[in-house]
Amino acid sequence: MTTTRDESTTDQRWQLWLTPFPKTVSEARRQVRSALTDWRVPEEAVDTAVLITSELVTNAIRHCDNQHLVHLQVTDDGAELLLEVSDPSRNPPRPVVSPSHAESGRGLFLVRAAASDFGARHRDPVGKTVWAIVPRTPTP
Repeated sequence: MTTTRDESTTDQRWQLWLTPFPKTVSEARRQVRSALTDWRVPEEAVDTAVLITSELVTNAIRHCDNQHLVHLQVTDDGAELLLEVSDPSRNPPRPVVSPSHAESGRGLFLVRAAASDFGARHRDPVGKTVWAIVPRTPTP
């Protein structure tokens, strides 16, 4: 885990490399909650960021072989949080319509509903980054 402050701005950045195993999702949630609490982010924004982190990391490890790591980065610019999860897959995230009895398949719908913005971009030379933005304070 690495926390840095960009001296040219007021941005704070935190990052963590994760092994692509299901147990790491709970560690990612715990670490993000700890970092955001240390940064004095309001509790509602922390809860939203932790939910989104859980969904994005779960998707990344589900689509990542166990030979690669998943990268999680959180940036706080004082107004909003940028959550970024990178993995080696080039396949863009695609929401799926799940049957009502399914136990999975709703993660990207949750992210889209909870985040103020959400998207993905390709990484060079390989992989993608899926990102979501959470306002520090709720919008009316």
